[in-house]
Amino acid sequence: MDLGFGGSNQQFGSAAANAILQSTIQQERAVENEMAAYDAVLTDEQALQALRVRRLQEMRHRKEQEAVWSQQGHGVYSELSPGGQVSTDTAKEFFKASKASDRLCVHFYRPTTRICDIMHAHLEKLAAVHKETRFCKINVETAEQGGGAAYLVEQLGIVILPTVLIVRNRKAVHHIRGFDELGATEDFSQSSLARLIASHDGLSLTEDERCDDDDCADHGRSGVNSMRLHTSGSGGGASRGGYSRNGEDYD
Repeated sequence: MDLGFGGSNQQFGSAAANAILQSTIQQERAVENEMAAYDAVLTDEQALQALRVRRLQEMRHRKEQEAVWSQQGHGVYSELSPGGQVSTDTAKEFFKASKASDRLCVHFYRPTTRICDIMHAHLEKLAAVHKETRFCKINVETAEQGGGAAYLVEQLGIVILPTVLIVRNRKAVHHIRGFDELGATEDFSQSSLARLIASHDGLSLTEDERCDDDDCADHGRSGVNSMRLHTSGSGGGASRGGYSRNGEDYD
């Protein structure tokens, strides 16, 4: 084979060509071996059976975990205060729930507030989908009459309605106050709320909830869709009185 190296360099050229040929052969064999490995997985009954067993184990573990979550109140959107009535045990129930569940979302609401109903509707649907998180609610009207709800309102800094408190591993990690982080609109999507909660590790997103071009708007604008609890004196604690919206009494 004349590679154009000339008489004295012909031997060197032949050696180089042979090295290139051998390298090509080795690469082809590596590809063939890799393809054979894939074929083995697809055709080897034992490998397929191992995949089935592993999948069944994963499904069984998921079912067992969901059973535990169900016992802890996951899967439904529930009231922490029994019947939504005044209860000195509200704080006790809150701390019990935060201890039992690694992920907890608590909606502080007022029954007569329409915009709280918007949050209710979304959270009820999320609770059914995201069983890894417990979703519950606390009626802040009970705070006006003292008791455990009043303690939570003051200690957790609940000054805007609606407020959704995200608790992760017994720590309050974020307050979603009003709708400002949701585009400052009442027409935010359930997926937007899910992504906001997930950004603070409050739930694990499903594929359908992941960001798309139509639903990922800038949520940094200032909004008006919220109410603020009246505060008393110069301190920052919430009073037991009424509420205001945009500085005006909402009652």
